[in-house]
Amino acid sequence: MVARAIDTRQLIWLLAQHLRNLAIEEAPVGPTSARHKHTQLRGSIEAHTLSDTEAVVGTNLHYARAVHDGAVIRPKRAKALVFPAPAGWGGPMIKNTNLAVARKVTIKPNPYLARAAARFASEPLPPFIRERVGEDVARALEANFKRLGLEVKRS
Repeated sequence: MVARAIDTRQLIWLLAQHLRNLAIEEAPVGPTSARHKHTQLRGSIEAHTLSDTEAVVGTNLHYARAVHDGAVIRPKRAKALVFPAPAGWGGPMIKNTNLAVARKVTIKPNPYLARAAARFASEPLPPFIRERVGEDVARALEANFKRLGLEVKRS
């Protein structure tokens, strides 16, 4: 059997695309409206090859870190936040309106990129990568990913 040459930059790109697909699957699902933030978040996830050995997957939306890591929103100049009450809101409201009042709002973390990285390291590589690199290389890559894991960095 003749070993075929593997373009490492192309392999890194294929692996980054696979991780991007997993991140899109793990990202929060919102209403189907194109204006809904979670729909925008899913659509903004990109993969970029930095070198023959490194790629990044992420988003540049300003609220993505708050979704991933969680956050606490507090008013800057007022004593309280006022916003349209979400369904099932049990907190204080302004009388005769649908406006909720809160001193702070806590967003629970939804670490979709970390879940995607964990899936990437634990699941088999998809057929389009296996066919490109061959079964032996695919198995070696999978073993290496399981051993090393992936890192979620904040920039």
